[in-house]
Amino acid sequence: MTQGLILIVLQKITATLGGAAVTALVSKVGEVASIILEAESIMKEIESEFEIMQAFVSQVDQYTGSHQILESWLKHIRKVACDVEDIIDEYAFLLGKMANPESFLKKAFHHSKNIKTWNNIASQLKHVKARLQNLTVMKERYGIMISGNGVGSSSHNITRQLYLSDASYLNYDDNDVIIGHEIEAQMLAQCVNDNAADRTVISICGMGGSGKTTLVSSLYGKQEIRNMFDCYAWITVSMNYLIEDLLSKVMRQLDDSYEHCTADYNDLVKRIQSYLGNKRYLIILDDMWNRDCWPCFDLVFVKNKCRSRVIITTRIEGVASLALDDHTIKIGSLSDEESWTLFSKKAFSKLSTSTCPEGLVKWAKKILVKCQGLPLAIVAIGSLLSYRDMEEQEWRLFYNQLNWQLTNNPELYWVSRVLKLSLSDLSSHLRNCFLYCALFPEDYQIRRRWIIRLWVAEGFVEDRGTETTPEEVAEDYLKELTRRSLIQVTERNEFGRPKRFQVHDLVREMALTISRKEMFAHICNHPDITDIGDVANRVSVHSGGQVYQPGPSSQHLRSFLLFDKQVSILWINAASSSFRLLRVLCLRYSLLKDIPDAITSLFNLHYLDLSRTKVNKVQKSVARLKKLQTLHLRFAHVRELPPEITMLTSLRHLSVSNDLYGTSISGNICRLKHLQTLREVKANKDLAQNLGYLTQLRSLGITGVLQSYNEDLWASIMKMTVLTKLAVGTSGENEALNLQKLRPPRNLEKLYLNGMLADGAFPPICDGFQKLRVLTLRWSGLVKDPIELLSQMVNLVYLNLYCAYDGESLEFCSGWFPKLKQLHLGNLKNLSSIQISNGAIANLAYLELRELQNLKVVPEGLKYLRSLQHLYARNMPGDFVEMLEGDWKEFVQHITNTECV
Repeated sequence: MTQGLILIVLQKITATLGGAAVTALVSKVGEVASIILEAESIMKEIESEFEIMQAFVSQVDQYTGSHQILESWLKHIRKVACDVEDIIDEYAFLLGKMANPESFLKKAFHHSKNIKTWNNIASQLKHVKARLQNLTVMKERYGIMISGNGVGSSSHNITRQLYLSDASYLNYDDNDVIIGHEIEAQMLAQCVNDNAADRTVISICGMGGSGKTTLVSSLYGKQEIRNMFDCYAWITVSMNYLIEDLLSKVMRQLDDSYEHCTADYNDLVKRIQSYLGNKRYLIILDDMWNRDCWPCFDLVFVKNKCRSRVIITTRIEGVASLALDDHTIKIGSLSDEESWTLFSKKAFSKLSTSTCPEGLVKWAKKILVKCQGLPLAIVAIGSLLSYRDMEEQEWRLFYNQLNWQLTNNPELYWVSRVLKLSLSDLSSHLRNCFLYCALFPEDYQIRRRWIIRLWVAEGFVEDRGTETTPEEVAEDYLKELTRRSLIQVTERNEFGRPKRFQVHDLVREMALTISRKEMFAHICNHPDITDIGDVANRVSVHSGGQVYQPGPSSQHLRSFLLFDKQVSILWINAASSSFRLLRVLCLRYSLLKDIPDAITSLFNLHYLDLSRTKVNKVQKSVARLKKLQTLHLRFAHVRELPPEITMLTSLRHLSVSNDLYGTSISGNICRLKHLQTLREVKANKDLAQNLGYLTQLRSLGITGVLQSYNEDLWASIMKMTVLTKLAVGTSGENEALNLQKLRPPRNLEKLYLNGMLADGAFPPICDGFQKLRVLTLRWSGLVKDPIELLSQMVNLVYLNLYCAYDGESLEFCSGWFPKLKQLHLGNLKNLSSIQISNGAIANLAYLELRELQNLKVVPEGLKYLRSLQHLYARNMPGDFVEMLEGDWKEFVQHITNTECV
């Protein structure tokens, strides 16, 4: 974790130091110049020191739990790094202030106060430099060093602890019958027993403690399975391994007569290959963390056409992909019923009835909620409680201390240790991003776009060159955390991309424990801390916000997220004035009505979220926020943005009103060249003409479009080569969207059109939307059946027609919409017939029919939709509902869920 903090500091130093702009500025500032140059020189020395320290810390961070001297030394390193970060931000602010022409001309610039401020910066840097040098001496004095076996000292030798898989924590009952994961167990047995002659790789993937090893053990331990194979072996690969050691273990298990001796790699490879030869073998590679060792195993475990099997357990999806899709088993959480059964077997094993006493049911269920179906935690906690008194007070006390117990109780420490292994394997960038996820409340559904923009604003995302945006890098980070089973996707969008996710409760508690220890972040939900800036660099207030007092130390905060909706406006105003170095401020859902002046003075602010507040005005002073990248005003009451908003040239995401009226924006929009998101703005002639200068736009939402704007608007949109999402709405029913001159953007994936289409028809440009996957048409006034034309959009997965078509029938012919998964038809007032041919919309999974008052007959073609899982009929005519639930019931019985409301 320390290396993550040092990494942030190094990135800031690199971004701040030197450059032509600073050189030019220094030449103009007289007596301050020498101080600035001195500060830069010291900062470069600090940068060099930190670079070496980063390399050292990256090798020792994982051993801190067992080395108190090292842990104490790293704690001081973190304190120095935090102080350097503060100094750099202050330094950058002063440089920015001096570069401002208006400020530069002020006589006050030469005032002794400014010289004093710069002298103070230089003095702080000298002090930090001395502290770093002292820490280096201290490291040598106490013998903190890297040895061949890890971290050591002259007086301490630290034995490297083995990384354990969950092999020791099997969820068996007394008869060795596995509890839960029956379907996965059947899949595993089928993969092992199938008739494929080729050597087959089978993978089992899931988060730490989910029961992967248990599942394999339940099969591996059966004598009838072993009898099927000529030989077998089980090795735990883990994070740190020597390939020679692993191969030697394999050989010893395969051949009892093999005597271990010093053998080189090539000799071991030949021995194993020779031994396996024409034998049918079963090899288990447990807890495999990366694919680096696979080429060796792939070579050693010969492809001998003897129905041999290699089973891999892993937390990493990339490792699991070594197996074919139909031989990849993803293991999730236990159901509530399975969790209760497993918990009862462990917790009440000493009771004659082996059932939960009535007085403990409440607390047992509360504890199980925390476990969230994770077998490792259920077994460990249940086993521990089996030795405690079966009294309500005892269990209530344990539940209230559960988070502490997991971290400090030796009998449960291995639970957090198994979970922590996933964190230990993360790079510094990924570790920071993951820990940030814990700032959200328990069981919170975190939106993908939200967290990505927060990571970028915090500076957690590495620079991968000008061809890749930070948001794209952050998207990769999110995918990687998902692949590593550290976060769980809970909702996907129309074409399968993760939309929301959450962190398992116990994994989140582990992250919070580390965050508090490292002063990375802190959650405020108890009135035991009053100075919120004293505990961490990032604070998230979940409840009881009124108790916390923003003190002098609050100026060191980098993120402040407010989830408590009851905090008073006075408190927010007072807190804002103390957040001097803040980068992220999230006040969504707060009671705020006006933006405090203190907020527009936060020179370091990169992210400002005022969504779903009652704020109705953005003042001109917003122009001070020169570093602002994201401004969220969605569902606020702002109807007009000041021209000064276009002076925020660092803006990347600007989201305003989310209704049909939009929010007006004036000023020179061409300045916002870095803008990627612009939603939902109200159209005007200048905006329509100048949007084309925003060539980095990925998402555009514009409403209030007049017919006279059409030509300029389409011309601008056609210049947006990276645009993926477009929403356009007219100003009313008397205006129309004329798409004749629109050449579809080549990367467009989502299109939303609200309003009349010229001539009551969709123009013949559909074949240009080859990447389009989502299409919504509302109030379009279409006269002719549009389905044939729209079917040219062959990659559509989502189609929504709402008040869009005035005709009487829609026809879906065979072969049309081969990828469509969701179809929504709503409020099509004259529609009385839907014809679906055999082979049309063959992959449709969800169909919604809503307020179709003239559709009284159930479409006969529904019987052809064999992939249909959900049929949702809302406010449909009585005849339709009666037919669907009566005569036609047998024809739609293949549909898993049919709902009429």
